[in-house]
Amino acid sequence: MATFVLVHGAWHGGWCWRDVAEDLRRDGHRVFTPTMSGLGERSHQLSHDIDIDTHIADILNVFEWEELSDVVLVGHSYGGMVITGVADRARDRIGHLVYLDAFVPQDGDSSATMTVRLTQAGGDDDAVEAEIARRRAAANANGGVPPDTARMFDLPREPADRFDWVARRVVPHPVNTQITPVRLTNGGGDGLARTYILCTDASGPTPFMTQAKTIRSDDSWIYRELDTTHDAMVTEPGAVADLLLEAAV
Repeated sequence: MATFVLVHGAWHGGWCWRDVAEDLRRDGHRVFTPTMSGLGERSHQLSHDIDIDTHIADILNVFEWEELSDVVLVGHSYGGMVITGVADRARDRIGHLVYLDAFVPQDGDSSATMTVRLTQAGGDDDAVEAEIARRRAAANANGGVPPDTARMFDLPREPADRFDWVARRVVPHPVNTQITPVRLTNGGGDGLARTYILCTDASGPTPFMTQAKTIRSDDSWIYRELDTTHDAMVTEPGAVADLLLEAAV
């Protein structure tokens, strides 16, 4: 029996892992799908005080209170920032890291800076500052950046019930988690078993495609691809569960 902790991305909550978690639990595994501060059923907590360290602490507390070890720790999208921070602080409790179409930061990165540098051929400092300013300006009074409901993470409009299920649940994301740099003093996930899963069916270039170009040629990584859109845990939960089980071996 393996233990999985599934960490959602921006604007989402633990709810997005519902079908993946069901598949894994059906096979007898322990699965935790925590929702981070200010999101999902915790959206009433949204405030400017929530930053990347808050979200890292959210997941570390699951490890602590559930007394978890040898964990397959999975991060989707922005969740890659969080699981890297968790790995830096609790590497002895992690058996495998899985990045599902996710950021893999270095010390001092934020998801805002990585988005610019991975999509704008490196991106200069002015472009980075402009992106940070844009996100701050987009935030509401409680510090939440609204989801891009026009693109909706490239989620197919059909079947409509699946699209609507996601659209009803996404909420503004705490802006300071996106612009605060993650601090890594122990190498992040370096030296741990790591899998990267790239979702290839995107409407245009993504930061994850750029990142994958480096990772796929790095022997320290296991590299996989899924022919689906960014929210793979919603569109292809069975395929995602299979890849997570592969990581648990």
